[in-house]
Amino acid sequence: MLNAFIDVMRINIHHITVIAILLLILSGCEINQNEIMPEDGFLKIYNHPDEQLALFPESVVELPEGGYIFISAIKDENAETEYPHTSLVRTSKSGEVTWTMDYDWLAPTSKLILQNGSVGFVAMNQQFDAYVISIDPGNGAETAQHALDMTMPLSAYSDEQGNLVVLGYDFVTRSSWISKYNSNFQLQRSNKLPVNTDLEYLVQRHLNKTGQDYPFFIGAYSNTSGSGYFVNCFYNYTLRTVFLDVSSLAATGDIYSFQIEEGISSLIQKSGALFGLTSYYEGNNYIMAGTEIDVLSSGNIKDLPAEPLYELTYRAAVMAGSLITDEDQFALYISQTNDNSLVVYQYDLETDSLVNTLTREFDERVEVRDFIQTSDQGIAVLAGIYTLGKYKRPLLLKMDPGQFVPEED
Repeated sequence: MLNAFIDVMRINIHHITVIAILLLILSGCEINQNEIMPEDGFLKIYNHPDEQLALFPESVVELPEGGYIFISAIKDENAETEYPHTSLVRTSKSGEVTWTMDYDWLAPTSKLILQNGSVGFVAMNQQFDAYVISIDPGNGAETAQHALDMTMPLSAYSDEQGNLVVLGYDFVTRSSWISKYNSNFQLQRSNKLPVNTDLEYLVQRHLNKTGQDYPFFIGAYSNTSGSGYFVNCFYNYTLRTVFLDVSSLAATGDIYSFQIEEGISSLIQKSGALFGLTSYYEGNNYIMAGTEIDVLSSGNIKDLPAEPLYELTYRAAVMAGSLITDEDQFALYISQTNDNSLVVYQYDLETDSLVNTLTREFDERVEVRDFIQTSDQGIAVLAGIYTLGKYKRPLLLKMDPGQFVPEED
């Protein structure tokens, strides 16, 4: 089990050196945190001295009483199992570590679940069976586990009604598996979307962090056509965004691409039939800040007008979401660039106009994994960073609301 973080080092962002990072990694504690203070908010890099471990951050939540919990998959080169185990870290409002805990559950998925005073996550056992695990946010102790009666979980989503929607993969029927559970994690509905080809090996490599990281995600929409979910998954030979009926989980429409070599990397409903999305094709990335999508029909992603984002990394992960303040509403798209920067594209939610582009440059490669709006109407970004260019560690960046106030003309 990961012990509490002991050594806290505060270093100005302009004075990070290789020697300082090396001292952090080789220090006597199991994990320590390297704090880099930007002008506002905070930035923390959480290091670990074991060179055999790679920490893959997945998701972050803000607790009602303040502070954060984030989840990581820990890949151990010397472990008997090929799949990473689970680690949770709780921090204070300023990113100081409160506790850390390791669990035997394998390949944890995004997103963390926050409801009924507990935090939950979806992961699998060694037989690939999916479970949702509840933990006490006060100390990290496991309080309950619920079998989800599905295999190979790839993504999880908690809707506004407290229902849990989980995407998995059924290697027997070669299908993407979507199931919906109530707030007590009782199965309400399940549906399987045939892939029509055997992609188990690719799914396994996605889960064990040795292959391509596919943008599996789940969200919700509501418009004049009704309410439902959108799920990015394998379906009918391709990586597709599939729209599902909220009750039956039956597929009503989809956006398809060329097999699994291109696809949508993020999606957000803005209003009615208007969505914002990002995609990748032949390694390049694109953005559609506002485009109409018919959730009741099937369409080709190439028919959607898009603008290139050549500055982003190859098949970049992009996290899309909204930022709702007292004065304005924005759509945010957060990713990483070729020059080792985290980038935030801030669009006006109503006009689709680009309001601001915020960047933060690092000396090492970074990979964004999640972001949330915080209670003060700022955001918290969870990412991975390769310290010394090779040790993958979690990074938590808190950005204050003042950074998102549009400049007056």
